[in-house]
Formats: sequence, C-alpha cells, structure tokens
Amino acid sequence: MSYTVKLAIFPPWKAPIPYETLIGVFATAAEAAGAGAKALEPVTERELADLASSITPRSQRVGEGWATAIEVPDWPIHGYLIYDKIGVEVHNWTTLDVAVERAAKG
Repeated sequence: MSYTVKLAIFPPWKAPIPYETLIGVFATAAEAAGAGAKALEPVTERELADLASSITPRSQRVGEGWATAIEVPDWPIHGYLIYDKIGVEVHNWTTLDVAVERAAKG
C-alpha cells in the first residue's frame, strides 16, 4: 500500500481545508505520519503554546481507563491528512491531538 500526505487547516467544526501535498509517496502510514509531523514542526509548538493557555481538560473514567477531552478552540488549527493509493482518507492528525495527550498527562 502507498500513502500521500496533505497538510491542512482544520476550522472549528468544519471539514479540513488541504493546502499543500507533500512531495513523495510513503510505503507505510507510519512513514506518512512522520513526514506530516515533520512538515508541521514549525507551527506545532507555537500552536500548542496558544492552546495551552486556553484549554481546560476534563477527564473521566471509561471502563478500566480514563478519557480526557478539551473544548474545540474557536480558531482554525493545523494538521495533516493521510490518503491511501486510491485517495481514501485513512488517518488525520491535528495539534489538538497533542494538546489532549499533554492535558491527560497533567
């Protein structure tokens, strides 16, 4: 299977808006995700700093573990979309994913 990556803006509660397709085709989804994360490094930490001051995480017990959620910000955030070789989206990621992970760790 081969994968492509598109960087995108994710407006709140709307479909993502792709703005750049990364050059190359990736052999695995993990390689594609790594390329997407690397391409977004310049904006990710800045965006996370902006999010940190405005999010209030909520955690609750779900079965044997915990689930943490944050409110969706009122402004667009960055992320990427991964597509398989026939153009079906198979994965997406935004800086909110990291914000939730960090909030869950405390």
